[in-house]
Formats: sequence, C-alpha cells, structure tokens
Amino acid sequence: MAGAGSGDQDCQRQARPEQSIIVSSPESKPHQSAVASTVAVVSDQPELALEPIPRQSDSVPDLAEPTPASPAPELANPSAVQISQRAGDPPRSPQAASAEAESERSAQGKNRAAVIRFGDITPGISHRGEVLRAWGTPHSQQAETLSLRYHFDKFKSVDIGFDGDIVDAIIVKLLNPLPLQTLVRRLGLADIKPADLHNGQGVRLAQVFPERGVILRFASVAGATAHGVQVDGIVIQPIKAEPYLLRAENNLIQHPALSLIDLRAALQLDHTSAHARWLLAEIEINRGKAISAEHHAAEAAELEPNNAAFRLQWARCLRFLAQYDQAVEETRAVLQIPELEPLLRAEALYEMGLLAALGSQEVSKSAIPLHQKAIEIADQLVVGEDPQVGRAAGRLLVDMHLAMAVEIARGKWERKMETVSQWIERASALAEGIIMEDESQLKLRLRVAVNALAAAAALDQPIDPLLWVEEAEQTAKQLRRASEDPLIRDQIDWDLGLAYFQAAQIEHRRSEADSALRLGELADAKLAKLATQRDELPDTGYLMGRLYFQIGAVYAVHGNDHLSACNWYDQAADRLLNPVPVTTMATPQQHGDALVSMGVSYWETGSREQAIEITEAGVKLVEQAVESGLLHEEALVIPYGNLAAMFEALGETEPAALYTDLAKKITSTLR
Repeated sequence: MAGAGSGDQDCQRQARPEQSIIVSSPESKPHQSAVASTVAVVSDQPELALEPIPRQSDSVPDLAEPTPASPAPELANPSAVQISQRAGDPPRSPQAASAEAESERSAQGKNRAAVIRFGDITPGISHRGEVLRAWGTPHSQQAETLSLRYHFDKFKSVDIGFDGDIVDAIIVKLLNPLPLQTLVRRLGLADIKPADLHNGQGVRLAQVFPERGVILRFASVAGATAHGVQVDGIVIQPIKAEPYLLRAENNLIQHPALSLIDLRAALQLDHTSAHARWLLAEIEINRGKAISAEHHAAEAAELEPNNAAFRLQWARCLRFLAQYDQAVEETRAVLQIPELEPLLRAEALYEMGLLAALGSQEVSKSAIPLHQKAIEIADQLVVGEDPQVGRAAGRLLVDMHLAMAVEIARGKWERKMETVSQWIERASALAEGIIMEDESQLKLRLRVAVNALAAAAALDQPIDPLLWVEEAEQTAKQLRRASEDPLIRDQIDWDLGLAYFQAAQIEHRRSEADSALRLGELADAKLAKLATQRDELPDTGYLMGRLYFQIGAVYAVHGNDHLSACNWYDQAADRLLNPVPVTTMATPQQHGDALVSMGVSYWETGSREQAIEITEAGVKLVEQAVESGLLHEEALVIPYGNLAAMFEALGETEPAALYTDLAKKITSTLR
C-alpha cells in the first residue's frame, strides 16, 4: 500500500489553475498505562521483601459481610476526598460547568471517594504506632522497616507498607481464593465501576476500585476458573490518582464523558500527572475545546519534555488553534528525536503533511510526499510483531489515506477523479478490516463517509453524494444505538452534520436545488446547537457562515430568488466578515468567493452599499491570499469585475476604471 496513488504516474500537475467558482451573475452556476507502575503491588513481583516469622495474633481483622443494620466495624469509610477544580486549570463557562457537574453527579451518584478501613487501620491516615498498638508485634523482625507483616488465622498474610510513618498500603493474601462478586459485595463495592488492570498481553490481572482505594487481585493469570473469577489478594491504598487514570483509559473509547470526570479527579489528586493531561487533551480536542486541550497538552509536554507523544499531541492542538508556526516547530522537534519510535515518526510525518497542506502553494506541494512517507512506515507496522502498535498503525493508515484523497481533490492534478476514488476505496477497505476485528471502531466508517464527501466537494466533476450520505446516516444510527455517552453522541451529530454540509455543496454544483436545500437544512439542524460548544475552534463560526451562505446560494443561483438568498446571507455575513485563519475548512478562495457571491444578491435586492461593502471585504481576503502565495492571482478577476460593474452602475467612474484595469491586467498575463 505504500505506493498507493503515488505522485508522478497517477497525478501529474496541470499547467493551468482551476477556474473560480464565484457567482458573477444570476444566470451563472457557481461551481503502558501510567497506572501499572503505581499499582504494581498486584503484579507477580515480590510485594514486600521480608522474611516471615510464624505468629498468631489475638486481634484478627475480619472481612465479614456487613449488614444494612450494623456494618462491620472492620470496613468503614472514615475519610473522603472531595474533587474540586484545581487552580490554574482553564476556566469553564457557567453553562459548561453546570452540565459537567450534573454529568459527574449522574456518573458517581453517592460514590464519593472514601478509603476503606481494615480493622482499625486506614491507609493514608493511620501511622505506624497505631498499627503496632492495634495489631501488636509484627511477624517482621524489626518494627521500623518500610513494611510490616502479620499472620492471622483467616488470612495467609497481611502486609503493611508505609510512606514515611503513614500507612500507604495494606496487602491481604487470602488463605483460599474467593469469588470476585462475593468480595465486591462484602466490601461494599457493588456501586463502584471498576477498572480492569491488564498485563502486556491484554490478560486481566485485577480489578481496581478508585473511589475506595481497593485492588482485587485475581488468583490466576487468566483470572477465572470453573467457578468464575477468583480473587486471592486484596490491596487497600489511600485514594490516589493512578486508579482514576486506569479507569479513564479503560473508558476512553466507549465512555469519554466518564473518562473526563476521572481525569479531572486524577489531576485533583496529582496535579503533576502529565499522563492525565495528555488524555484530557485528547478528549477536549475531540469535543472542540481547543483552548483547554492546548492548555493540557502544553503542560504535559512541559512536565515530560522528552516524551515525543506528548509533544506531538501539543503540536496537533496548536494546529487546531491555527498556531501553525509553533505547530511546525514542535512537530519538527519530534521528528529530530534520535531513535524515535516508528509509529510516532509516522504520526509526526502525517502531522507535518497536514500542516504543509495549509501553507502556500509552494509549501503545500510537500504535503503528499510527507503523507506517502508516513504510509510506508505505517504499512510495515501493521504486519509487525506488536499487535497493539499494529492496530494503532492501521487506524493511522485510514486517516492518511483519507488525507491523501482530500489533498489530491483540492490540488491541481490530472486524473483526479480516478485517483481520489482509489484512495477513498483503500481507506474504506482498511476501515472495514479494522471494524471486523473490533466493532468499537465503527466510527471509522463514519469518518470515511465524511472525508469522501469532503473530497467529492472539491472535485471538478461533482459525483452523486447520496450514497455516501446514506452510509453516514446508517452508521451514525448504529453508533448512537450503541452508546449513551453524551460526548460520543455529540461527535456523531457533528460528523453527520459535516456530511450533510459537504453533500449540500455537491448537490448545489450538480444543480439539484431541492436536494441541496434539504441537506443544508439537515446540516443546520445538526450543527447549529453544537457550534456554540465548539467555539474554541477558529473555523467553527466560519463553517456556520459557509453553511448559511450555501443555503442562500441555492436560492440565488437556481431560483434567482435573491430576497430569500439574502435572508440566509444575513445570518452568514457576520460570521464570514470576521477574520478567520486558514484551516482545512476555511480556505481563502472559498471565503472570499462567498463574500463576493453574497454581494451579487445584495446588489440585486437594492442593498447597494451593503453589496459593495461585502464585495470589497471578499476582494481584500482574496488579495491577501494571493500576496501570501495561497492563491493564484487569477482568483481576483471576477471579484475585480464585479466591483467595476457596481461602481460603474453608481456612476463612480474612477473606481470602476481602476478595477476594470486590474482585471484586464491579470487576464492579459494568462493568455
């Protein structure tokens, strides 16, 4: 696959630039989890390096099942940890804070963090003296060591670990394994959602209950017998960040809203956790909170400057905020790391390709070669020895194939239709292969549909988009049926709205006016309510402006109904007149073209001052893009011609002559 669609043979650059799609007249038709190190006490390594001395004690802690009327005194919850916003975190709006607080209350219910007490000892609170007074002389030879061991009738051993003089862990080895659910019930953990702890091969070793500081260790590596999952050890710790991190990672794909809550809790407990900030940035960027995401990603990179994954994610967040120079600098720094892991190198090359595509016409030429190099690396990793890396490389390949399709569709290439189709087909085949192995990756199918429509919208010869729309709708329906998570559902609706928007543009160019209006209104219904939640992304307002322009353009071009068009343009104008950085959504030509096209309808309805004002704004945008090398000067011919005609109709001969001469000068250079 590394050579898929490779440059010179499939896509030769054309000598002439593409034609503008501006509406010039009413008749024209515009075209290893961080947790493992902390909870390693449940691994196969020796837990406490002490020689046992046989001893029995009269004070035996019990694991008796508590009854509602009289809970067992040996298992109590004397201390609670309240989770609140940490100083220095980016502020959240009152509405967002209220919604998130409600989500947290719903997710946690009554399960506030409270460490379990074993006997009279509470990890994180009790000190060495209390242990010695309560349980007597330990089995250990010395009472001042970092850990103490006791032997009781009901347990194989009980080890006490200390952090300084404070109890940091109680490790209970059972005489005989007990069923997992029996212990969950006896310890009052039934209302706590546990996290699974796995080894490097994906085998479950234990379950972790973050709100109670409890780890239940499985009796065998497989963790199950004919009688179900058996537990042979219990670890009780203070409430710590790492178990929340583990559960957040467990839930990241299927329940990101719950992960968000756990990650915030983890940061309250350990504000130096770079891993928590890295995961938070991932969730925040997916839900459009670009400023918050960049804040967390930057802090993760600052806390662990040698972590290439953290620095690459920071670069990605900077790109979403349109801070391109810094994003390029950070991505380049990652690529210069000696012995960079191949998967991270592929991801960094892909990121650099995305950044290059946003640059000048000269810079953007390097986007496809960068993507091709990344694809070559990922291709090798998919069939490598590490299955986890292979799966990640497979998902990356889907994204890179889609990026190639979109870049070729937007560029000046021969055989674009054929080549774009090939890249989309390959992306779809890769995605379906991944979905067959892991149904949780069904979102890849929706991603393929959205990007296929984005590529199709940029092609010279528009294709029928309705099959891709149907694919997007059916996939979105399946995804919504499979998840109640509010963040997942919002992302599904946003992606489906983007599919409708791209399809509306295609149907407009195909002169399918009724279909274009229907799709535009469907896009509005999906995107409008979510746009306010994604206002930290620079192009969100622009996207909505483009959508309203698109609906108005259908009325103007296909119905010659400029009054109805202007009703939609009024909603678009404020959003499109605001300065917007270049993004994959907000391209200078489309931005300027939209304003110039809107000017035509305002002129036709008699709003002549507004028509000139908005056309001049469009001309300035196109001029700036030409000066910076983003557009060819041919893009100015129609805007200049429109302004010349408007000023001439008003009897203002001097500006009319100026814009006429400017248009003629450009035209003469193209002959």
